Formats: sequence, C-alpha cells, structure tokens
Amino acid sequence: MSAPGPLARLRGVYFGWYMIVAATITNMVMGAGLVGYLPGVFLEPMTEELGWSRAEFIISFTIGQFVTAATALAIGSHIDRRGGRGLMLAGTSLTVAALLLTAEVRELWQWVLLRGLIQPIGLGMAGSLVVNVALSKWFVRYRGRAIGIAACGFSLAGIVVPNSLTPVVDAHGWEAGWRVLALVAATLILPASLMMRRQPEDYGLRPDGRSPDGPAGSADAERERLDYVTSLTRGEALRTSALWLIVVAFGAVGLTLLGLVTQAIPLLTDAGFSRPTAAAMLAVLTVPGLLSRPFWGVAAERVDPRRLASAAFVALGTGVLVIVLGARAQSLPLVALGFFAMGSGMAGYVPVQEIMWASFFGRRHLGAVRSSAMPVAIGLGASGPVLVAYYYDRTGSYEGIFVVLSALVLASAALVFLARSPDRRERPEQARPAGR
Repeated sequence: MSAPGPLARLRGVYFGWYMIVAATITNMVMGAGLVGYLPGVFLEPMTEELGWSRAEFIISFTIGQFVTAATALAIGSHIDRRGGRGLMLAGTSLTVAALLLTAEVRELWQWVLLRGLIQPIGLGMAGSLVVNVALSKWFVRYRGRAIGIAACGFSLAGIVVPNSLTPVVDAHGWEAGWRVLALVAATLILPASLMMRRQPEDYGLRPDGRSPDGPAGSADAERERLDYVTSLTRGEALRTSALWLIVVAFGAVGLTLLGLVTQAIPLLTDAGFSRPTAAAMLAVLTVPGLLSRPFWGVAAERVDPRRLASAAFVALGTGVLVIVLGARAQSLPLVALGFFAMGSGMAGYVPVQEIMWASFFGRRHLGAVRSSAMPVAIGLGASGPVLVAYYYDRTGSYEGIFVVLSALVLASAALVFLARSPDRRERPEQARPAGR
C-alpha cells in the first residue's frame, strides 16, 4: 500500500470531504445545470429566431442523452482502474469549447452536432457518474450523507441556472447565454476536476476517514471489507433482476423529470405566466432538495432504500399532476404547491438511487456496473423531452402527456419494491484494493 499522498489530508480533514465539495459543484453545473434546467431557458428564444419547432430543438437533448450514456459505458471500467481526474479535465475542456461554438449556431445540423454529440461526450466524461462513483468508493458507512450532500448541487442548479441565465438571455440574446455558460464551466469545473481521486486506499487511507491502524475487527472495518470483497462484477450484476428493476423504475421517473423540467418554462408561459415567474417556479422545485437531500442520504443509511424510493416517487408523481391542474386553472399558488411536492420527491431521487447501486452491488466494480445500465436508464430519460415536445407540436397542449407521465411515476413507486438485494458472497480470491 502506498504512503499517504500530499493531498490525502488537508489540515487534518479527511480528503473525501473536500471531494464532496467538488462533486456538489460538478453536479450543479455538469449534472443538472447543462442538462435538465438548460432547455427551458433557450427553447423559446432560439426556436423563434431560428425558425425551428420545439421538437427539433429538443431532439438534440434527446440524442445527447444517448451519447452521454454511450460515453459512460465506455469510461466505467476506466474510472475503477484509473479514477476520474483525467477524464474530467478532458471532458470539461471539450464541453467549454462546444459551449462557445454553440453561440455561433445558425443551422439545425450545427445545433444537433454541438448539443447532440460534442457537448454530451464532454458531459459524460466530466459529469455525475464520475463523481458519484468516486464518493461511493471514498465512503461506506457515511455513503448516504456524502452522496446526499453532493446531490444538493442538482438543487442549486435549479435555483441558479434558470434565474441567473434567463435575464442574460432576455437582455443580451441566447448567444450571450451560451458564452456565459462556457465561462462558468471553465471557472468551476476545471478546479473541481483536480480534486477527484480514485479511492482512499491509493493514499494509505480507509473509506470514511477510518484510521488505517484502527482495530481490524471493528464494525466499520468489517463493513468496509465486506462491501469490497462481496462486490459483483459487471457481468454478474447484469444477470440479476435487481439491476433491471432499478433501471426501469428510476428510468421511468427520469423520463418524467426531464420531460417536465426541460419544458417547465414554456408550459407555464403557455398558460399565461411570465418567463420570470416560470423561472421562479424552477427555484421552488429545487428548494426542498436543497434543504432535505442530505437527510435523504442519512435515511438511506438506516432505512430500506426501496421504501424511500417509493415515497419519493409518490410525492413526485402527485406533484406533476398538481402542476397540470394549477396551470389549467392559472393558479400560481397551486402551481407552486405542485412544484414543491415534485421537488420533495426529486430530493430523494438521486441519493437513494446511488445508495441502492452501491449497497446492492458493492464498490469494487461500481464504475463498470453503474455505467453498464446507463444506456437503458438514460435512454428512458432521454425520451421524455422529445415525447413531450412531439405531443405539444401535435396537440398544442402539454396537459395530456403530463397526466400520463404522472401515472407512470406512481406505477414506478410499486415497481421498485420488486428489486431485492442480490446474493453477495465473499470470495477468497477477492483481495483488498491495492494502492497505486
């Protein structure tokens, strides 16, 4: 095992906690900021000026989700072997360049190339998969709270991105908005990338900051050991029903999330609300997550995560239905209540899902296992925005499709209970992680 590196501890603080800060920033910008909350800001200004339909605009985001999934599948094993720092640096650089070029778009094929292909490759290399896998390796006992805190970045994105970027786009044009995003990504994510490390054992440390010289038989040491030596490989995980049930349940919810979040602003402006009011509703959506995501993470350390997932899905599905009813009635309080309820469910969506992956399949091969399911999960999620936009182009309304998606989420609340933790047995050939 290697000696602790110079960054393993800073001023006596376990380095994993610094990684949580970097992961929070990454989730805010590369996880939600450049994916979920971005389309609503640019949809109307770009389609009106460039003469595209909403479906034509959204299709790039849908294609991009598949590209991100393919990228994740390609890099999953690399994260396990080499860590994510180099990937994040390369991916961020690619994303920044693509964002700057997007400000120059004039033709639909240019938009599809940049937003549908190049940006998503960068996002896949420098996004949430990399940081969440890293945190799951650096924390075992406190995995839930670590991922829960980092997931607050998704909530911050909903407050910061639409409410800071919408005024820029309205005042200076959509081109300025893309340039501002490039500057923000370069300023925040390049430094965050430098904080990523593969696993604590590479620096003479143990998960959760447990002392390497602590009692070998302690409960924490045994928990850490079993989490590693009983980990399933990618092939073993793919043969379990639990993996596919998790993918389908969370994928169906992701479909609804992206479908609504990407088009929440046009949904509300079509109902008669102003763009600033619509952007403010996205902030309402994220407030519950900002306040409660760490607590969802702590709860997932103690409570069956399937129960937590089901509760989150019920809140989320109910919230979507209330938003539709509020928009129809042009009732701002009812719309705000719906976004708050939906946000309460969203708060548990990310931390509970990540806890389920790590607790069901172990941390040793987590990058490979997690990435292997992403094409299906992201494929489901990616279909949401284009289905919603296509339905709108055909009917001129969002109501019907969001009622159907609300029912889909509520069905997923029951489906998630069918996923049972796989039988994980200790195998003698499984060695402890070696330092590099």
